[in-house]
Amino acid sequence: MIKLLLVEDETATRQGLMKHIKWHELGIGVVEEAKDGIEGLEAARRLRPDIVVSDIRMPGMNGIDFTASVRERFPACKIIYLSGHSDKEYLKAAIRINAVSYVEKPINLDELQEVIAKAVQLCLEHLKADHLNLALSESLPFIRQTIVSGLIRGPIDDDELQRSLQLARVSFAPGSSYTVSILVPAHEDGEPNAIDLRGLNRIVDYLHRASNGFTHLAAIQDSARIVVISAHRPERRHELAAVYPLLAEHLSQYPPSPKVSWIVGMTSPGWPGIRASYETAAGFLSRLFYYDFGTMVDAADKPTAAYPITPELFHAYEKLLQEPNKGAILSFAEQLYQAMRTKTGTPVDDVRSLFYRMLRLLAEQGEKRGLHLSPSGAGQVEYDWAVMSKISTFKQLKDYFLRRAAVLLDRIANLESNCRAVLDVKKYIRGNYSDKEITVNMLADHVHLTPTYLSSLFRKETGKTISEYIAEVRIARSADLLMEPQSKLYEVADLSGYNDANYFAKAFKKITGMTPTQFRRKHKP
Repeated sequence: MIKLLLVEDETATRQGLMKHIKWHELGIGVVEEAKDGIEGLEAARRLRPDIVVSDIRMPGMNGIDFTASVRERFPACKIIYLSGHSDKEYLKAAIRINAVSYVEKPINLDELQEVIAKAVQLCLEHLKADHLNLALSESLPFIRQTIVSGLIRGPIDDDELQRSLQLARVSFAPGSSYTVSILVPAHEDGEPNAIDLRGLNRIVDYLHRASNGFTHLAAIQDSARIVVISAHRPERRHELAAVYPLLAEHLSQYPPSPKVSWIVGMTSPGWPGIRASYETAAGFLSRLFYYDFGTMVDAADKPTAAYPITPELFHAYEKLLQEPNKGAILSFAEQLYQAMRTKTGTPVDDVRSLFYRMLRLLAEQGEKRGLHLSPSGAGQVEYDWAVMSKISTFKQLKDYFLRRAAVLLDRIANLESNCRAVLDVKKYIRGNYSDKEITVNMLADHVHLTPTYLSSLFRKETGKTISEYIAEVRIARSADLLMEPQSKLYEVADLSGYNDANYFAKAFKKITGMTPTQFRRKHKP
């Protein structure tokens, strides 16, 4: 819908034009009027006109200043001037402002309608061009992806390629060499596919704008990585490394910014060699596991020897598990990582399996020591492998192992600490059973635990309360004392930790099923 703003300070002229111009027949959908330049500016801000018909001589703000302001805000707006003065300076101003036309007063309606029709046609052509450009812009990713896919998969017709490159708005200079790279963006604590499409497009857009002596054609591949074909002079291939920090700096403006691993393939002297360059970079992808995120590597680098994963390695680890010291086990894993990370010839699946097996051996050792894994323990086993089998870098794998191992080792240490606490309490009770003032609070202070936690822990480990255990120890000791014929009942009670002989007798019968006297008679020598 074409919108037009009419600005004329002469009321009769303005109203006459509003009434007699055949706006709808001309293709004008909305028409507004203003009496001067100041009012016209306010109307223009609201209406956003496609065409402005303005008098040149107006009070306050003349038509030249008014339309200059409109053109600054709306560059595509078409300007038509009205004036009763054939002043050359006004004509020069109209030329400078790139007006559609200049209609002198007294106004001829047919002439003005013809000029407006021309302006409408220009607007329609402009809109059509905008739509075409928008459609092309929206198709650019697909066009570029099609070109990249064609080049990395095999021969492509030269004429077809040139037409496609023109549509893609990419121009490779004659005589260029071509280097294919694969970019894998990821956050430090995530997977490559954790980068959303907006983040990937940001990288692609930057590469198409960047030059530094290179012309890049980039396309997203598998929703997780980017294939880049870089055209350059043959001797400038090594300068590709200079683009990398510039990309990183650009991405840092959009936190949380990913780190980009950049694999550089071989350089080809022409289009036919692009496929081989891509295959070189793609073949390196599995070895990217050994590099931290945010690294630029040359796919031509040869892998080093494989690390020997021997039975002796597991024997050394299992020996450490016999006395599971947290520091020693975590240090073993860290040292193993440092030794293996440079052995890029080691199959990645073997590395993952090694660290997973080490984690399972630790869990099994915990179970042997009494660590009760939750009913979902089997689910945790599956979860560990699901995570470790998909982790992208060796460092992430090592860090995951260290986190999980630390949790298991802390649980084992806590379990053993609890067992020692119960043993210490038992030992203290056996050595001080005659102390009539033994309390749970006293025992808790002795082992540095809270009374509530100690009571719960003791019952969990022994199946008895602390009071029940104290009573059992005291009665067991009193039974020995009762075997001595000369001992008095009150003396036995006192030596066993009881203040009252009657209470002692009740406690004795409750535990042994007989009174102290009956016990003495039964066991009389």
